[in-house]
Amino acid sequence: MRPYRRRRSLLGLSSVSAVAALLLSAAGFAAAMPSVQAAGSSFQIGLIGDTGYSAGQDADLFAVRRSMAGYPLAFEAHDGDIQKQGSPCTDSRLQYVRDVFNGFAAPFVYTPGDNEWANCPGPSSRLSAIRRTFFASSQTLGKNRMTVSRQSGTPENARWSRYGVFFATLNVPGPRGSGGPISADVAWLNATFDAARAAGAAGVMIIQQDDPFAGGTPATLQSALKKRTIEFGRPVVLVNGDTHIHRVDKPWSDVPNFTRVETFAESGSRKWVKATVNPSSAAVFSFTSVTAH
Repeated sequence: MRPYRRRRSLLGLSSVSAVAALLLSAAGFAAAMPSVQAAGSSFQIGLIGDTGYSAGQDADLFAVRRSMAGYPLAFEAHDGDIQKQGSPCTDSRLQYVRDVFNGFAAPFVYTPGDNEWANCPGPSSRLSAIRRTFFASSQTLGKNRMTVSRQSGTPENARWSRYGVFFATLNVPGPRGSGGPISADVAWLNATFDAARAAGAAGVMIIQQDDPFAGGTPATLQSALKKRTIEFGRPVVLVNGDTHIHRVDKPWSDVPNFTRVETFAESGSRKWVKATVNPSSAAVFSFTSVTAH
């Protein structure tokens, strides 16, 4: 949650190379890296966040859910904040949101925001509750699920791949990544790029709540992201929420292969971002906005 905006909203190749396996093993991750599927096939994904803070916005979220069901999405992702800032932080709220997310047609991936744990009384206990509710297995949410790898000790940090493109979530609550497991995040980020590079991946997408270009995200994590993006040399996308301003931009002028996408919120809560991922294209990622009716 940004201090200047107090209202926040809810609710591969057939196998990874031996090099990638060794890298993951050395990093101490509990789950094996999912195999990269044969590169070249284009697919679509849906991106949302900061949604469902009121009864009206809940209605918008259900409209978005229906809208997404009309597209052949490979998966959908929510970049955090599933309740209004200052609203009660309860297990029942988490269970309600989990049930809503399980109603989405495609595999549904979620990463926590600050409103549901870091800004709550007893943030450590709230994060534990989130982990129990949303991340108890290697399966995603949604009516149709997929298997992801989860970081040992930080199961909300997930990783998966599709048609030669790697995806990962990081628990970086806004603002400024306050309270997030930053050491674990940096390790997960580095391991994601290690695996993607070893597999010859076409691109990488990272999903987190905090907006690192509005004074947020600890310098160690932001520096690691920039360094690894430059080294990777292929398209990298960061998806974030937090500041409630939808945008697709290139905030690092010296890193042309990097794109930031911020999802819709507040007055745009009936809109979602449709990403087309084409591993055979130079840009790999392209984005359009969809309005739910």
